[in-house]
Amino acid sequence: MYLPLQNETIVLADGRILGFAQSGDPEGRAVFHFHGLHSSRLEAVVVHEIVKEAGIRFIGIDRPGIGLSSFQPGRTILDFPSDVEALADALGIEEFSLTAVSAGSPYLFACLHKLPRRVSSCAIIAGVPPVLELGVDKMPKESRIFISIAQKFPWLIHPLFWFHYGRLSRHDSDAERFLDHIIRTLERVDHLLLENRDTREVLLQTFRESYRQGSRGVACDGIAVFAKPWGFSLEEIDFRPVRLWHGGKDNGVPVQLAESVAERLKGAELTIYPDEGHLSIVFHHFQEIIHALQTDDHGFQR
Repeated sequence: MYLPLQNETIVLADGRILGFAQSGDPEGRAVFHFHGLHSSRLEAVVVHEIVKEAGIRFIGIDRPGIGLSSFQPGRTILDFPSDVEALADALGIEEFSLTAVSAGSPYLFACLHKLPRRVSSCAIIAGVPPVLELGVDKMPKESRIFISIAQKFPWLIHPLFWFHYGRLSRHDSDAERFLDHIIRTLERVDHLLLENRDTREVLLQTFRESYRQGSRGVACDGIAVFAKPWGFSLEEIDFRPVRLWHGGKDNGVPVQLAESVAERLKGAELTIYPDEGHLSIVFHHFQEIIHALQTDDHGFQR
């Protein structure tokens, strides 16, 4: 098997298709990765060289209705661990590590809650908090507006996401506007990343893929993360360590929220990079994050 493989699928027991991408070392220790909002399994391909050098088999999973994965009506965050477990079983993986970026974090927490015996180590990067518990006061204005609409008028999110993002994702001529809509609330350090044409192109491909089926899946993902109870509390998670990595200049998810999450988690270890933003932390520190993941993984052969 040669990696990366960008367009892999399996059929789940209920007939749904689950899409995933693999990068890194095909013989390496398995790490499942959970993408952010407006993103997709292709995040795994972005870090191919880093995970290959580290000897990791890195597997990004599309959530329902996103990328290659079938839509799942009425799904909740706690439904996702069973999809992860089914994929692990299909690939012959007994134990695995987890990484999550931004809005992928509640799905990682859900796996720690429901599959703790199968998880060997984990890392959450620029993670989203349970805003229904912690409040939205520290979130940027645009996020507060979105969360308010998602809570009061969830039926509006689907057409809003289509108007602001989905329709622009379809055509190359609108691609630059699509990317600018997604990153407009982020810090200057994140915008500087996108001055590199290669970085801009790979992120654009990753983000556009999330709208392959339209905006329904992405809208439901955003509602589940930001506007509904997750179905468990952070205090219920009994896993050590839960490594949190966050940028001090993260405008998307301010660092104070990461500190609040760390206070609620029994096994939290929070690392803050004062000068990094919501995206730049991944591009500048992913190698270090992966090294810590391997250090925590007792099954990794050094």
